[in-house]
Amino acid sequence: MLPQPRRLIMLDGECELPLCGKILTSYDSFAVASLLKDELIKSGRNFSFTGFSGSDVAIKLIIDSSAVSSSQGYKIKITRDAIAIIAKTIQGLFYGSQTFKQLVREYGYKIPTMIIEDEPDFENRGFMLDVSRDRIPNMQTLKALIDLLAELKYNEFQLYFEHTFAYEGHERVWKGYSPFTAEEILELDRYCKDRFIELVPNQNSFGHLGKWLRHEEYKYLAECPEGFTTPWGEKYGPFSLCPTLQESITFLESLFDQLLPNFTSVKVNIGGDETYDLGLGRSKEICERLGKGKVYLNFLNQIYKLLKRRGKTMMFWGDIIKNYPELVVNLPDDVISLIWGYENNHPYEHECRLFSERGVTFYVCPGTSSWNSFVGRSDNALANIRSALLNGSKYGAIGFLLTDWGDNGHPQHLPFSMIPLGYASTIGWNISSGMTLDDLLRQIDIHLFKTDLPLAEDIYTLGVLYKRTSLQLPNMSPYFMSLVLPHKMFEHLEEVSKEDINSTRKAINEAEDVIKRLLAFDVQANLRQVIAQVVNNAQMLILGMRAFIFEKEYSSLERVPDQDWHSFKEELNRVAQEYAQIWLNVNRPGGLNQSLEKLTRILKIRA
Repeated sequence: MLPQPRRLIMLDGECELPLCGKILTSYDSFAVASLLKDELIKSGRNFSFTGFSGSDVAIKLIIDSSAVSSSQGYKIKITRDAIAIIAKTIQGLFYGSQTFKQLVREYGYKIPTMIIEDEPDFENRGFMLDVSRDRIPNMQTLKALIDLLAELKYNEFQLYFEHTFAYEGHERVWKGYSPFTAEEILELDRYCKDRFIELVPNQNSFGHLGKWLRHEEYKYLAECPEGFTTPWGEKYGPFSLCPTLQESITFLESLFDQLLPNFTSVKVNIGGDETYDLGLGRSKEICERLGKGKVYLNFLNQIYKLLKRRGKTMMFWGDIIKNYPELVVNLPDDVISLIWGYENNHPYEHECRLFSERGVTFYVCPGTSSWNSFVGRSDNALANIRSALLNGSKYGAIGFLLTDWGDNGHPQHLPFSMIPLGYASTIGWNISSGMTLDDLLRQIDIHLFKTDLPLAEDIYTLGVLYKRTSLQLPNMSPYFMSLVLPHKMFEHLEEVSKEDINSTRKAINEAEDVIKRLLAFDVQANLRQVIAQVVNNAQMLILGMRAFIFEKEYSSLERVPDQDWHSFKEELNRVAQEYAQIWLNVNRPGGLNQSLEKLTRILKIRA
């Protein structure tokens, strides 16, 4: 089961679900009973409802505050004659029904008799999906994802907005991106709420606003209207709001007034991460006088006041303020800091201790490691999640938020986030879970992909092939860099050895073997789309490996033999065409052209 229950006692015997039976429910638990009935119907069982506890009742949904102490906890008692799901609250009853649904999926209609007693370690268990780096899922895809989150007992969901909400009066910013409308957010909020998930608004409100500030009518708000050079030497356009302008706060207030009424959540994630250009432009003088930390905190406090007046609790990324430990104590008492870091050795213990000792409420925010990789970095993701959640639990985090970013065109398809999603649900619910990797992958096949095939194992295998080279990069696979950012890879070629090239050639064969296995699977229609997505990204990985070899062996793509380059070009164009077809099945059309441009721009180096 995912997540793995805290306590499970197997008894001697089994309970056989009847073809037709009754679910004992009440007015309060009727919504949960309805969802459970729908699942049973899908599996060929025809159940009806009753409020009378007669002899023909097969499943009992019981609210009993004396039987369960946790508001999100539940008990399941399966005897030879009946099944009882007991909870203190409707939310707990819902989680119990999700576990029972998984028992039916695992055992069929003959379920072993058992007792389960379960409750979560983390009160808040969230998932954040980037919808601002070109890829925006359609409503059908999002609802399927929400159903999956509910089954995994997540209770918070965030869609990361930069420019992809259809703000009235700002059409120039979101035109062509198929943005979310107010009506769609209202619909998703209701859909989430029915499944005990809080849809939290997430609008970056300081940095990462380049898609706004590059337009002339918004440049007056920018810290660096003409752009700036990053600490690592890259030239960026306008990026952050100027924190010393009152107009910046007025602008944010106008956005919040349009966005927030569509959400029932009391939380708002205002971002505030990676403000690289702070103090490099219009705030330079005041930053030199007061210090960047104080200028940052002053702007954060102004945003806080906007939200406080609207009855909201502010969440913000903690990567900037952590650099000024003396200022952390000056944060408002009721904010939630989001501690993030995506490598397996990220110093979560140090950062959790920093915020905990200063009395700041916080979440830990690991990542899926799916981005900048095509196929994920499987081992890094699991180690990163485990470190974040263990240290979060140790130092009193009130929740976790698993992040799924889409840097550089979001070319990775959603299946590559499933293993981290399943793992975080298990550790976040039951921090002492001793689930092995083999068990995890098996449970992901059963409950996320709904197959008996070893699909998760193949996905995991693809996700560790980046280790075949000694060149290891933070937050990115070297093979991804070779294909999508070849100009950056040329800066690392001296670190690449002949053995790395030989290992990469072997890795190409391994990836091709995985593709052959996947294409040989005899799958039902619902899994064909998943297989197509995995194969498509695996083919991108192979192209990245080929580019990696070209770049090392020839030092310039211009020197690659014509025949080899022509073959590479044809394959990349074919994979990109399939990518576009897959994209349109599950995502909105907006952003596709921008993503394709990033995926294929290596071809422009050599026309």
